[in-house]
Amino acid sequence: MLEDISFLPDPPLLIVTSRLADARLWAEALNLGAYDVLAKPFDATEVMRAVSLAWQHWLERHRTRQRKASKGT
Repeated sequence: MLEDISFLPDPPLLIVTSRLADARLWAEALNLGAYDVLAKPFDATEVMRAVSLAWQHWLERHRTRQRKASKGT
């Protein structure tokens, strides 16, 4: 999935989900480029935190790219 979205001009951040979300999966996913890992069954507070932070991070990255593009850098 990460490889597929990496070709997009402004790829979304990937949040991995798993019933077996342990420290090993979390470390591997983050090292490969995932934004976060959520354990199933979902905890509503954790889902809202992860998605909100990912959205804010993506927006800031998107705005930075737009500013650079408008300056021609």
